[in-house]
Amino acid sequence: MRIGIQFLTTLQSCCGVLLGILLTTSAFGIDKPYPGPFIENNDMLMVIMPRTPEQIAAFYEARGFPEKALQLISATCFVTIHIENKSQRVIWLETANWKLGSNDQALQRLDKDYWDARWSEISLPQANRATFGWTQLPLQRNLQPGEPVGGNFVLGGDVRKFNLEARFLTGEDKRGDMLEMRFQDINCPKEEPRQ
Repeated sequence: MRIGIQFLTTLQSCCGVLLGILLTTSAFGIDKPYPGPFIENNDMLMVIMPRTPEQIAAFYEARGFPEKALQLISATCFVTIHIENKSQRVIWLETANWKLGSNDQALQRLDKDYWDARWSEISLPQANRATFGWTQLPLQRNLQPGEPVGGNFVLGGDVRKFNLEARFLTGEDKRGDMLEMRFQDINCPKEEPRQ
């Protein structure tokens, strides 16, 4: 009986944290005031929500991640992105068309290969790897009219501020107008790393 109560308490806690993040990032859309820098026009809404190391570590801790993984995650610049297609045409999310920079230096997202190497170093279980993967912003995806998408992208822990120029192709065949969203001086919240 005690195991059942502990399981239900843990499940309730995990579901609450997960629901909180999903409500601000994915299929449900988000309402004003938006929880971070945003650009909204007739075609799109894009919101950037930098997460504190404590916030993101708490989310993954609730998903059963071990301490070594939490230390790696909380040492980065973790950002949640929410995008909504407000137009009547297809919009293409392709992060290869995005430019990230800081202090006139190009930045790269910490990609799947980077994380696979870190997870192998600490022998992270496959279930945790899968969970981490599904919380990341897709590299490529078409957004139908009215459709939202959300997820995280991660930059190195030495990044304090960054700029993002996000470009989106449009139309079923990607031959429509190019849409651009430009964000300047987005802060990466910093806290003391987990000990």
